[in-house]
Amino acid sequence: MNARCEWFRTGACSLILFLLFAFALPVPLRAVEGPLYQGVRVTVVPDTVLVGDRIRCIIRVQHAEREVASLEGLDPASKPQFELISLQRASSLLSTPGSGRERFELDLALFGSGRQLLPPLTVVLRDSEGRISRKVVYRATIPVFVKALTDSSMRELRPIKPPEKPSIPFFLILPFILLLFGIAVVVLVLLFLVKRAVRKSAETVDPGQVARRKLRKLGSRLSAGMPPPECYEELSNIMRSFLENHYRIRALEAVTQEIERDLKKLGVAGFESIMSLLKQADLVKFAGRRPDIEESRNSLQKAEEVIRSARPAEDSGFGV
Repeated sequence: MNARCEWFRTGACSLILFLLFAFALPVPLRAVEGPLYQGVRVTVVPDTVLVGDRIRCIIRVQHAEREVASLEGLDPASKPQFELISLQRASSLLSTPGSGRERFELDLALFGSGRQLLPPLTVVLRDSEGRISRKVVYRATIPVFVKALTDSSMRELRPIKPPEKPSIPFFLILPFILLLFGIAVVVLVLLFLVKRAVRKSAETVDPGQVARRKLRKLGSRLSAGMPPPECYEELSNIMRSFLENHYRIRALEAVTQEIERDLKKLGVAGFESIMSLLKQADLVKFAGRRPDIEESRNSLQKAEEVIRSARPAEDSGFGV
């Protein structure tokens, strides 16, 4: 009986001592696997790269508002295929009361080839006093595929280059350049031919025919009631235009004396008749002379006879 009591006392004392030590010692840290803890999310972009390209690993940690998250235990040496380039961190508060979020962005360069997994990540949560309240070991299961277009032992980082616009080969542009050049040449040749044809047509037009046609129209207007003074003014313009185009002299803007001087130098046939018509027109226009219809008809007939009897300029020897 005494032995049993002694054993019972010894066991009770041992239990009490164990409980005292258990409560006195700090609580051991909990290591939770990533997939088991919903507060940590990891995304990786892109999922397929070339040797030496970079990937971006984004770690989002949701925690209590008074907690602070940090990333520790990142050991790229455990995965020689990865090389840490940069690490950025950002904090924010969620709309849910009493909760916050930490965002870590890691730029990693990948080497090797084939299917690669991220190195282990450890997220440590501390309270406002700096004591560790939770420790999360995240072993990513997101694979990244590395295409080895070169030697898999290469360790040189691929430079970051902006996207380049595709260049158009010159042999594709050359036909359009030649086409535009050909169109320009054709247009210039057509313009030259048209200008030459217009010039030739203008040279082949007989000023005498034009003048006679105008005189016939003027006679019709006179018979329709046109005043004789207006008829003489129009007759003067027709004669001056004929003289300028046929004999190549300045007649439209010249006075009668200047026309008389130029015609006399050229020895024009019908010189007296031409000057008589021009002087009659000047008397009607400037001296107020009032001819009748019959006199006007005679002047028109005389002008038509003068124009019909005029020799071509090339036969006269004073053409251009």
